[in-house]
Amino acid sequence: MKLAALQLRATGDRAETIRRAGELIDDAAAQGAEVILLPEFFAIPFVQPEPDLDYVKWAENIDGPSNTLAREKSAEHGITIVSSFFEGTELPGVYHNTVATFVKGEARGTYRKSHLPFSNGFPEKFYFRPGQEAPSVVDAGDVKVGTIICYERHFPELSRIVAMQGGDVLCVPVASASAPMKEVFQLELRAHAAFNQFFVICSNRVGLEGTKDYFGLSAVYGPEGTVLAQVPDGEEGVAVAEVDLEQMRASRMRRPFFRDRRPELYGALTEQY
Repeated sequence: MKLAALQLRATGDRAETIRRAGELIDDAAAQGAEVILLPEFFAIPFVQPEPDLDYVKWAENIDGPSNTLAREKSAEHGITIVSSFFEGTELPGVYHNTVATFVKGEARGTYRKSHLPFSNGFPEKFYFRPGQEAPSVVDAGDVKVGTIICYERHFPELSRIVAMQGGDVLCVPVASASAPMKEVFQLELRAHAAFNQFFVICSNRVGLEGTKDYFGLSAVYGPEGTVLAQVPDGEEGVAVAEVDLEQMRASRMRRPFFRDRRPELYGALTEQY
């Protein structure tokens, strides 16, 4: 099986950005990718450091232009595409940072970002209501896929939930632009892969948007924490990696982290403070 991370430069022209995203999806599919991850809010500019009331103009419903592309390309190529979009609702002022997973053109699951930052130039709590459900796994045929979103990579409990549900691949769409965080960014993703013994796909934006310069480094990570494929910093493109799911599953027998867990000792993790 092949997994792909897509790296894209978003502009104020949503239709043009979506067109380019479609071309990159076609490129990844032509290389044999069966699971493709798009960056966080891939089709539109991301939030700036100062809250902006006009930003809500970018909101769309689950059948909006971002997911229309993902659904159509998923059906066209017979693959799985994980799409990130700014979800509007029928309730005035209520919005979510949401991911939809399409398998062969069918919407199989949605996840709303449950951990929202208001720090380091990302005032997401101003715009979005946090999701109320933990990440879950989508059955995509030969592979099980789960998703967490950007800031949530700082919370290892979430990726462990995906692993405990039998996830083979963790998708992490991000909008990461903090240059001092570049090393930690990659360290965290490698750690998620190694601790949970699964594959991680991370897709980032690239390029200057207002005051933010997105650094890219979109990649596929292996269950040993190694980088299997990566898009060069500062470029649009796709990183496609061939992976061996059976070898990954066998490694969980050689190093039985899940067998040796002691959940009865972890109560402090769920205590309310």
